[in-house]
Amino acid sequence: MSELAMKILVLGMVQTNCYIISNSETKEAIVFDPADQAERIEQYLKANDLVCKGILLTHGHFDHILAAAELARATKVVIHAHEAEAELLSDPGMNASTQIHRECSLVPEVWLQDGLSLTMAGFTIRVIHTPGHTAGGVCYYFPRHRILISGDTLFHESVGRTDLPSGNGKQLIDSIKDKLMTLEDEVIVYPGHGQKTTIGYERDNNIYLSGNWYLED
Repeated sequence: MSELAMKILVLGMVQTNCYIISNSETKEAIVFDPADQAERIEQYLKANDLVCKGILLTHGHFDHILAAAELARATKVVIHAHEAEAELLSDPGMNASTQIHRECSLVPEVWLQDGLSLTMAGFTIRVIHTPGHTAGGVCYYFPRHRILISGDTLFHESVGRTDLPSGNGKQLIDSIKDKLMTLEDEVIVYPGHGQKTTIGYERDNNIYLSGNWYLED
């Protein structure tokens, strides 16, 4: 099993978790959701002699993408996102970057689909499409290491908001129940904001997953 190391940088005005997952054997790394402050990400990579092999986005809201283009240019890698997120990523109004006066428009080089298996930095990563927070929201699952990068789909004792463009409350809960709650209890969940959790803990304690309750759109 490839030796996995993780660094969490909390970036930007919304305190977004940017995950840098690296292979300690090959010194290759993947950056998930470069939220802001590209120089901090670059400094960490350089200080640890890591070579970035790709940028993976969980979804297209401004607080997860502001540093993506700059980091991609600096590291000469491509940006990956789900194909259903194209409109939101390219439209500063939809991704809410206009609200903070930092208009951001992205066109990723690689479009992902549900169930796709990626091989990057020596790791196998499964793309899980979890629409609801946004139409093209995804989670990234490392099956051998049993960790899940959940973006704004699933949080500790909570779920993502669904009142923004392309959000859908019932769809979000269905995504979590049908696609994430099928994973093993021991899978560690690393969300877009806040503390980590596990699938088992959320199965037992997340009130949003009980009964037929779901967020109103």
